[in-house]
Amino acid sequence: MSKITDNFKQLAEEKKIQFQIKEIPAPIRDKEGNTMEQQQLLFQSALRVTKTKPVACAVIIHDAPQERVNYQITYNKIGYVTDRNKLADILVELNELNAMRSGYYRFLVSGDGELFMRYLGITGEDVNPVMDVFIFGGRILRALLPELEKIEGIDLAPRKG
Repeated sequence: MSKITDNFKQLAEEKKIQFQIKEIPAPIRDKEGNTMEQQQLLFQSALRVTKTKPVACAVIIHDAPQERVNYQITYNKIGYVTDRNKLADILVELNELNAMRSGYYRFLVSGDGELFMRYLGITGEDVNPVMDVFIFGGRILRALLPELEKIEGIDLAPRKG
């Protein structure tokens, strides 16, 4: 692990946030177009947004011996688009939430209709801001869940299996 990922792991332990950690390969291309292997560490957890709504969440940090690295925070399976005919209207409403209410996070819809929330950033060895953004993301999601429930064509009920 790099100093940055070591620091994040240690900070999570101090804050008593339990993550399952996985290494995942992330092939990238250099300026000449050659493919190079790069590793990422996936810190997975779950957040209980309401008494009946768990949401999988993760922090992915590039595991590289660089001064600064990219990272991504996601809250997955928040809901699903149930009516593809309403997708354009759903995206308009999500973009309004993104512009006015979600702060630095963005609500997105994947190709299979999954609604998720994501933040992309860059960090150095001081990973406290990464952890703060991760923790605050749960608060943003809780605060905006009632707004998401109002969007016609999205189902926020947890899926089984």
